Amino acid sequence: MLGLVLDGAHWLDDWLKAHLGRLYNMVLGVGLGLGISAAITSLHKEIGQGLGAWKLAGLIAFQALLLLNQLAQLRDFRNDVRARRAERKAARRTGANP
Repeated sequence: MLGLVLDGAHWLDDWLKAHLGRLYNMVLGVGLGLGISAAITSLHKEIGQGLGAWKLAGLIAFQALLLLNQLAQLRDFRNDVRARRAERKAARRTGANP
């Protein structure tokens, strides 16, 4: 079942990229930026709440891992955008349609 959901999500992501293009990419970029900002804000609040040491350490570790994952996603997203941009530029230089 999980494989079916993942395959469907991949198909939908590809379809949205193909049909919405830059708009879809802009929405994803803004969403990643907001998610990273929210993770930092949440981490800051959790540090200031004065929770028990173990609970605080666990929450900080979890939020740090989420932030790390989001930053990696942002890097991948930026690399994908740059690669597509380079393909379009190369296609324009050769006279082919992207």
